Amino acid sequence: MLKRFSRLALICAVPLALATPVYSGPTVGLGLSFGFGAGGVQTGIGLRVFSGNRSKSTVGSVGIDYMLPSQTWRGTVGVGYMQNNGYVGLDLGFGLTDGAVSFGLGLGGAATKRRPATGPVALPSLGGGEGEPR
Repeated sequence: MLKRFSRLALICAVPLALATPVYSGPTVGLGLSFGFGAGGVQTGIGLRVFSGNRSKSTVGSVGIDYMLPSQTWRGTVGVGYMQNNGYVGLDLGFGLTDGAVSFGLGLGGAATKRRPATGPVALPSLGGGEGEPR
């Protein structure tokens, strides 16, 4: 039984070890938030923690907003799209003082990294083909 578990652990560990270099770490964003609920729109300042920091990627988010008109705090959970040093996000907010639920839209700045280049890699020619000197 232990031998079978060890083999399974090794089989799972190898792909994980190979995938580790492409992991993108979390990042923080600060921006403007719009909360839609209770028959009106409220604007606020939002702080978000995103699950990744790669530009042109979709990530999860957790955050908090300070809604300016009502002077209340709103916790959020949602998704965001990371762009070049910025984000656009959709979230579900929960009023921390009154328990109200609202949908939100946020946009702002966040430190992002470029995606690694993908696609075919051009190899240098070693010569020796037709019409090429050796």
